Amino acid sequence: MSDFLRTDGVIICCSALKREVESLCRTHWQRHRLVFLPSLLHMHSERLASSLESAMETELGRSRGLVLIYGDCCARMTALEALPMVARTKGKNCFELLLGHAEYHRLSHEGAFFIVPEWTEHWKEFFPKGLGINCENVVGSMRKMHNKLIYLDTGLVQRPEKELCECAEYLRLPYESLSVSLEHLRATVEEALLRCITKVFLFEMKLSK
Repeated sequence: MSDFLRTDGVIICCSALKREVESLCRTHWQRHRLVFLPSLLHMHSERLASSLESAMETELGRSRGLVLIYGDCCARMTALEALPMVARTKGKNCFELLLGHAEYHRLSHEGAFFIVPEWTEHWKEFFPKGLGINCENVVGSMRKMHNKLIYLDTGLVQRPEKELCECAEYLRLPYESLSVSLEHLRATVEEALLRCITKVFLFEMKLSK
């Protein structure tokens, strides 16, 4: 394992995975500094991109390497991760980061709509308030694409049964809970950390020539 995993670095992450990433950092990456951006920024792609750019500019000015724990969450994500000394986790979204590629796609093809603990607590800010459309449009769109709601239970908080029931009732979808370990997320982040130190090394070699 690279020394970068044990030494100072910066991780910028969506707050949707705040508890999970904090738990992993306490065990595996204690010296890395964490920066979290609000998950509600996903409702405004350009605002998310500008918030990421601002946070990255600040952190890159005082750190050696930066990892983004994000999926394909905004149009400028590819450009952001292409910057020197920056790497991003590989995955379409936070659900794939938790489940792994194969399980995420299997359940997606079965019509699942996923929800993580942090989103469950604030679901009313996403549906319909965050989307800015009325109840029938939200429900109609969801039912065309999905046939069930799956709560990804990472075991770090008590399952919010009341909020889950309310969200499922609002969307008119049955819900189920799926216990998820943090191992896929850990492996994905550590792979990104290793890519980051490679980019740092190559960038510094280029500057030294």
